[in-house]
Amino acid sequence: MPNEKTAILRKIYLYSGLQDADLKALAQLAVSRAFPRQTPIFWEGKEAQGFYILITGQVKLVKSSLKGKEYIIRLVGPGETFGEAAVFAESPYPATAIALEVCQTLFFPKTPFLRHLADSPALARNMLATLSRLMFHLTRQLEDLSLKEVSARLARYILERCRETHGRIAAGLTCELPTTKTHLAAYLGTISETLSRTLARFKSLGLIEVDKGRITIIDPATLQNMARGSKS
Repeated sequence: MPNEKTAILRKIYLYSGLQDADLKALAQLAVSRAFPRQTPIFWEGKEAQGFYILITGQVKLVKSSLKGKEYIIRLVGPGETFGEAAVFAESPYPATAIALEVCQTLFFPKTPFLRHLADSPALARNMLATLSRLMFHLTRQLEDLSLKEVSARLARYILERCRETHGRIAAGLTCELPTTKTHLAAYLGTISETLSRTLARFKSLGLIEVDKGRITIIDPATLQNMARGSKS
């Protein structure tokens, strides 16, 4: 199992470029944890005991209003970390994490991980880069929700999914929508009915083809122009 964990860590952005000795030490710290669909992984406001790397499945990070309305602030996919910001800030978890599918994770307990981090400059640099990427993602999401129409948010999301899947954007490439329309709508700051209408509009304009949860990009140039759009 340690060798299997080391192989997994070698593919994770957070641990890219680390020496084998570092990876093996981190693999010994990692605890395999599985979560059934719709199971909370941690709760907003609870003390951060550590952070996770998602191996398979999908996780949503959500905040809830006093009226019970749910806001999805991030959808986590395989290979991504979550909960790490609270570990380094030594603060409670800022959001609730819920498994949207059956999830396999690696959990890194806070105290031994921070102890190892203090002895590994390369890991510290990678962690700063990871947190910077997370900050960039959240800043851009806030910008989208504040300044852009639903069509612009959806266009950018489709293009990003294509780039994540294929490493590029081009006509004829396909990507999977990684969640239900209800969850995707919440993530994009809208409702499922509006999301469905926007997808139908994209299809009628000849920008995409839709087959259940699979999208084929037909006109990437127009989608890119649309993704840059803002509210009037």
